[in-house]
Amino acid sequence: TTGLRFWNGPDFLSFSDPNMDDSGYLRGVIEEIQRRFAVDSKRIYLTGVSSGGAMAHRFACEHADLIAGIASVSGRTYYDPNRCHPAQPVHVLQIDGSADNYLGWTGDAYGLPVVAEAPGAVRTVQNWARLNGCHEPVMEAAPSLDLSTSAAGMDTTVLRYTQCPPRGAVELWTVNGGGHAPTDSAESRVRLVDWLLAHPKP
Repeated sequence: TTGLRFWNGPDFLSFSDPNMDDSGYLRGVIEEIQRRFAVDSKRIYLTGVSSGGAMAHRFACEHADLIAGIASVSGRTYYDPNRCHPAQPVHVLQIDGSADNYLGWTGDAYGLPVVAEAPGAVRTVQNWARLNGCHEPVMEAAPSLDLSTSAAGMDTTVLRYTQCPPRGAVELWTVNGGGHAPTDSAESRVRLVDWLLAHPKP
């Protein structure tokens, strides 16, 4: 209703009519696909970039029973973690640039004039680790992935929680020096899809 091209996602991206339920709409789309086609119910995922990544977080908070996991590129969950109540753990892959000017990596940011306070990438992942019951985060000592064409060689460092429930893995891939929506290599797409498919519902 505002003319802005954003999903009506978590609180900091709720630009539209608050009664506009984009999360419910997407659930309806998935369920219609399930009615028409053979779908592996253990491998249903959402992914998105920026506003789409934030929408994936909201969907996971509200419809964890339906999906196995999400991959969010430069998206964020709710600023207030108490607004997210997933029915069960859900796999979460967060991908971010360490120099994101719109939504900060380590802390809170205001970003664009229309964006309210949002949690940083690190806090987004910490919130999901708490919700899923994950423990023992381990950060790689050196980059192990090449997700951006703007830097030569390996540019992305992985933080993963080593102790998570079977359906609730949590990882943060940080593109060192990358900005908002930093992934643009062919490898980035393959790695994202491979990670999701390797994390089905039990």
